Amino acid sequence: MTVEIIPLSEAIGAEIRGVDLSRPVDAGTVAILNEAFIRHILLLFRNQDFPDEKSLLRSADWLGSRAAITMPGNKFGDDGENIHMISNIRDENGEPIGDLGDSDLFFHHDNAFTEDPDKATYLWAVELPTTGGVTLFRNCYLAYDALPQDLRQAIHGRRVLQVYDYNVNERPSKDRLAEMPQAWHPSVVTHPVTGRRALYCNRLMTAAIEGYDEAESDALLEALFPYIERADYALEWRLGDYIIFDNLCQAHARTEFPADQRRLLKRGKVTGDPIAVAAG
Repeated sequence: MTVEIIPLSEAIGAEIRGVDLSRPVDAGTVAILNEAFIRHILLLFRNQDFPDEKSLLRSADWLGSRAAITMPGNKFGDDGENIHMISNIRDENGEPIGDLGDSDLFFHHDNAFTEDPDKATYLWAVELPTTGGVTLFRNCYLAYDALPQDLRQAIHGRRVLQVYDYNVNERPSKDRLAEMPQAWHPSVVTHPVTGRRALYCNRLMTAAIEGYDEAESDALLEALFPYIERADYALEWRLGDYIIFDNLCQAHARTEFPADQRRLLKRGKVTGDPIAVAAG
């Protein structure tokens, strides 16, 4: 079957047709998918069906090596390491089977708080609510391009502290920073293939900017966040949807959905490399 690539918006995303990710992908298709991934940042495959987690784990092998889940606890799939349950569903004992609940979720870059953030994340829709739970995507190349010169200069060559509190879906609390996983990364990164610059800060995880006191850092971050928090594409999920996105040059958010409606996405990741600082 011929592979079709249909852009989802002018800024980000493409739907891929003619590919069954539950089966091994041939070399020609691998080349097509890799090129599309670099160009469009976010790829959407509809009507995907994975009979077991082994086939789901194989779904992103065309892009790179499988990454272990970093979230704590027992919210994993059957393999116990590489599949993460994103869900508000509770088991017979009232315990959540997954993470991130039903509230809205600020724009963020997945695993920005780790030393080598993952190259990509994929999500597969298993159960969905009738409303809400929309995933919003921002092209962070465009976020950087939109920055006025004074903001570019203010963050030029500076790192940002990325942290994450696993217990809440909100901006990190300053008085608990020492307890959270964290890493320093460039505020502006260079994509290793395209060479383009992308803004790499977000409201959910970015706690500070190097070289500024707390008040200055907070004010500068508040000036930067609106450039990340512009939705270039909104995915209204359908059952069987599978998405995979580049974690370096996009940020994403989620809208809330009714607490009494079930939502289950299965999530996996592709390993990343050390982040390159934007030159010049």
